[in-house]
Amino acid sequence: MTRLAIMSDPHANLEALAQVLRDVEKQGADEIYSLGDAVGYGPQPQECVDLLRARGVTALMGNHEQGMINIHYLRGFNQPAADALRRTREMITEETYQWLVSRPKSLVAHDCRMVHGTPPDSVTDYIWKYEQRMDEVFARYPEPVCFVGHTHDLMRFVHRGGATLRLPLPEGETRLEPDARHLVNVGAVGQPRDGDNRAKYVLYDTESRTVTVRCIPYDIATTARLITAHGFHRAFADRLW
Repeated sequence: MTRLAIMSDPHANLEALAQVLRDVEKQGADEIYSLGDAVGYGPQPQECVDLLRARGVTALMGNHEQGMINIHYLRGFNQPAADALRRTREMITEETYQWLVSRPKSLVAHDCRMVHGTPPDSVTDYIWKYEQRMDEVFARYPEPVCFVGHTHDLMRFVHRGGATLRLPLPEGETRLEPDARHLVNVGAVGQPRDGDNRAKYVLYDTESRTVTVRCIPYDIATTARLITAHGFHRAFADRLW
């Protein structure tokens, strides 16, 4: 049995990331994966990257990492988000920048595909864009289970017999049906958008195929204060609440 901790979208929110990683340690996960967007929006990008690397987290590229590569990718962001990435670049070292922009766009581990946006390897496409044609998405990759982030919202899709259903992904345990394929959106650590301001991540038991959603409280006020103190748009602080 292997237990994987899978998270996404820390978004330079050190308070949230630190609490999530403390919980991961308590839960005894064997491996830790982060599905991209380590930076962007949040006030402590260098500290978050340092923590991810110190804990041996396998990190993927998100659209915010890609947005830092050049102006072509940055044009895909609204003005406040683009400004946040420019500010982020000023706050991190050159070595950290090179690490961020060299992250893989997808990976396969334990017969699971992991990607920030939409499989097989898009960091920019939102999975909700395909809700009426999810069969097309499942046809793009062979693995029985895929984990994604990007939407900042918990959800899952079950594909069986040529049909796909969208189902909720509540806090606690959900067993993935053995006779189906699954796509699981793990929510967000640094900026949840599901009506619950706690940091989210999941544990996946590779033997029982059980997904456990963990919802972790953290010091929102500190992160919100630092967002404005470091010159980021106030909206990024307001929507943490």
